[in-house]
Amino acid sequence: VTKNVAQVVQDHVKKGNLALTLGGDHSLAMGTVFGTFSVHPDAVLIWIDAHADINTPETTDSGNIHGCPVSFLMGIAGEVEGFEWLKPVLRPDRLVYIGLRDVDLPEKKILKENNIAAYSMHEVDKYGIGKVVEMALDRVNPKRDRPIHLSFDVDALDPSVAPST
Repeated sequence: VTKNVAQVVQDHVKKGNLALTLGGDHSLAMGTVFGTFSVHPDAVLIWIDAHADINTPETTDSGNIHGCPVSFLMGIAGEVEGFEWLKPVLRPDRLVYIGLRDVDLPEKKILKENNIAAYSMHEVDKYGIGKVVEMALDRVNPKRDRPIHLSFDVDALDPSVAPST
């Protein structure tokens, strides 16, 4: 499914269209991000989510692929059957997280080792979303001249608004 999504997104982005995809879990982003970055390798990724989704198949406790899409996009997931088509397209300096509040220990290690920009819900509450977005863009797109791929997971919303995600 993600490979097909990648092709459709790539086709639309090549035509200059806005590719808006709405889907289930965040594994869908493997296709959407790959499709965008295949056309715009200079793009940046703003990942709005309660979770970092950067576990690898080796570090994930749950075994759920939806907790691993960023590791696949960065090329740190290793070889996984069925995902041979998914080549690394994402550099750590082109990725920023907004809204994190539940990050696994192995994910924290990956974020730190790769100097990946991450803004937690604590920072959103402290500075406000507008300021956090400015800080995030300053990290990954200081000249504001690169295409932006925005990936949003509903669990970034307050749990009182979107429970059980």
